[in-house]
Amino acid sequence: MDTDPNLKLDQPGDPTGVPEEIKEELSDIEAEAQARSDVKMEEAERWEGVNTSDAVVQEIMTRGVVEVIVREDLEKALRSGRKLRVKLGIDPTGPLMHVGRSVPLLKLRQYQQAGHQVVLIIGDGTALVGDASDKDSERPLLTSEQIEQNMATYKEQVGRVLDLDKVEFRYNGDWLLKIGLKDIIRLASKFTVAQMIQRENFSDRWDSGKPIGLHEILYPLMQGFDSVAIESDVELGGTDQLFNLMAGRALQEDFNQPAQAVMTLQMIPGTDGRKMSTSWGNAVWILDDARDQFGKIMSMGDHVLPVYMEAVTTMQMNEVSRITRGLEDGSIHPMDAKKRLAWEIVNLYHGKEAADRAQADFEAQFQQRGLPSDIPEVALSRALRDKADEQGAVGILDLLINTGLAPNRKQAQRLVEQGGVKVDDEKVSDRTHLVTPVAGMIVKAGRSFVRLVD
Repeated sequence: MDTDPNLKLDQPGDPTGVPEEIKEELSDIEAEAQARSDVKMEEAERWEGVNTSDAVVQEIMTRGVVEVIVREDLEKALRSGRKLRVKLGIDPTGPLMHVGRSVPLLKLRQYQQAGHQVVLIIGDGTALVGDASDKDSERPLLTSEQIEQNMATYKEQVGRVLDLDKVEFRYNGDWLLKIGLKDIIRLASKFTVAQMIQRENFSDRWDSGKPIGLHEILYPLMQGFDSVAIESDVELGGTDQLFNLMAGRALQEDFNQPAQAVMTLQMIPGTDGRKMSTSWGNAVWILDDARDQFGKIMSMGDHVLPVYMEAVTTMQMNEVSRITRGLEDGSIHPMDAKKRLAWEIVNLYHGKEAADRAQADFEAQFQQRGLPSDIPEVALSRALRDKADEQGAVGILDLLINTGLAPNRKQAQRLVEQGGVKVDDEKVSDRTHLVTPVAGMIVKAGRSFVRLVD
């Protein structure tokens, strides 16, 4: 480039008086220099503040972990001091998140506390299809409005576990909803129909004659492309997610990116013994009332205690091991271990005071046959409404609905038939039973109580 040796710039980046073609060239050089500087700064930041101690690496690599691909590579990366980008995707299939979702969230917390970058992908794009990894039938398609409504409280719930100021939130609709047919064909060419159909849940559906939608087969491609879009170093998921996680590795290699490490985690059972799932209604919710959360954990079978303590609490692992040994040799009663587990979970999501109160209420209600300390109050006028007869009596089903203990007559009838309804500690088993409400009366349905007041 030939330039006037007497040419002067008023200030860097402001080529006043420079011919237009030279000004453009200088601008390009400046932009390139700035880009290089940003890349260097970003890379430098990825080597700051990472904890590489043996204890930290060991907990990340083992606690609640089922499989790591490739274990040696991930351990080496964790010990290198480089800040890793650790990915977890969550599809907003419902407005509430259950404690089964906290298994990967707590693993993310370990990475976050070690100084790594947590990338949480909210699947507003993938939720349009829905992951079929754990399903024995086709998922119903969600509308954009349903997805947006479901996402509304996700950050609040994630914030019960992670430091939100250090979380990189991404929405995969930002890239998935913009790719065209050409891109989809390129992604799909990396996999075969046989690979998809051989997956256990698809093969079972195929053998039983249940339909498999073509859109469902696209899901692993979509999740895998998320890894390309955010350049993840590690991706977390349940054991049922392994195929999708490996799809991320394959696509990253196709896009000339280093293949992410894959870490599969324990999957915890729900209240009915199956995998905890939003779709199956067997969940303990992160936003459950503290007392309900405590009670649901106490209703679980004793066999879940070790896996729950390891996977969904922040208890020290030596304490988990001590309690597990105590359960095995009989030195610790399962009831005491379960109360400790329930307290730890409530403490995580609601704090120590709420956990202490929930445990005291449980012990008073179920062990000492007492009453909770904070029974909601309902006015007599609301309990009666327009359902009372000439003697001031109201049917038990109407009473349960009027006081908010049951949402409808069907549920109220079910509660009565299952023996879950008491009025002043007297069980009501007849759905035609009449009650004459008075101030101070205690009505119980399931685990819920109300006190009637004037």
